[in-house]
Amino acid sequence: MKRLIRGSMVVVGMATAGAAYAECAVSADQGASVRAINPAIQADADLIVSMSVMPKLMHLDYQAAAQRPYCDLGTISGDDDYELWGSDTAGRQRKALPVKKGQPIAVVLPVVDMMKAIDAAKAGKAAPTEGYMLATIGKSDLTGWRFYTAMPNVTVLKHDMAQALAGDGAPIFRNGADGKTALFVPKG
Repeated sequence: MKRLIRGSMVVVGMATAGAAYAECAVSADQGASVRAINPAIQADADLIVSMSVMPKLMHLDYQAAAQRPYCDLGTISGDDDYELWGSDTAGRQRKALPVKKGQPIAVVLPVVDMMKAIDAAKAGKAAPTEGYMLATIGKSDLTGWRFYTAMPNVTVLKHDMAQALAGDGAPIFRNGADGKTALFVPKG
């Protein structure tokens, strides 16, 4: 009888895990790509201002970023020190969370152009999502690394997050602990 009960529990556990796994898939958008952002171009400057202000408006800090979405998407680019987590609810969250507490976190955030948001609010509408930003959040700063035209797939995110967490690549901006924002103009 005990074996029958244990066997039933295993079957129920497997069925539950299968159902949870089926719900755990996250979406990606066709044609998502990285778009270079240049603060010398007015439309890009507006996006940079929006990207640098949004985390403050969202009250996004290290502690808030450390909250784990429900879907485990595996380790990032061979780095067992970070796991990618995601959810298609609440802004399509994607986060590379460290195994060791206190290490930087990589997040993908939806970007809304603040100027368009103000105009849309006046008309009683919501502003559209312009794209998504890959950022890293440490205890004292937030750095924006990439702007995606749409939500990239998990493979791209794992690669790009690993690079950003290693400090490889050219950042777009950095919000410091002192409240100042530094912009980085691309070379070339």
